[in-house]
Amino acid sequence: MSASFQLIVPKGCDNSPRKQIVLDFIIAVLEGQTANIQSYIDNSIHWYQLNQTKALYGQDELIEWLQNKQKLMSSLEVYQVITHGKSASINGVITLTKGDRIEFCYVLTFSSAAKSAKIVDVKSYEI
Repeated sequence: MSASFQLIVPKGCDNSPRKQIVLDFIIAVLEGQTANIQSYIDNSIHWYQLNQTKALYGQDELIEWLQNKQKLMSSLEVYQVITHGKSASINGVITLTKGDRIEFCYVLTFSSAAKSAKIVDVKSYEI
């Protein structure tokens, strides 16, 4: 997947299919690529924004929220992508075109450990 902003990822981030899925999903979320997002998530996804105490339930609610949340980014730097079984996490920093920085961590749960499994739960932190 090609991003419309500078993408900085650590070496070895592409050494497993699940890591690439997590990275591609986050890029789709940040760019508001609705069709790509839907291909990664389960219809009944739950997304908890822990630092904002906000919860989103279901694919439709998530897509609507993401469409209203778009930020103009100049870069995305990924510090780590960690996967194990049906769990994964990604953290790093988003730099906006105005220079603001948003540190983030997303913890994802897939429906199973299979490569074709959909994301059913996300817990996110942004500061």
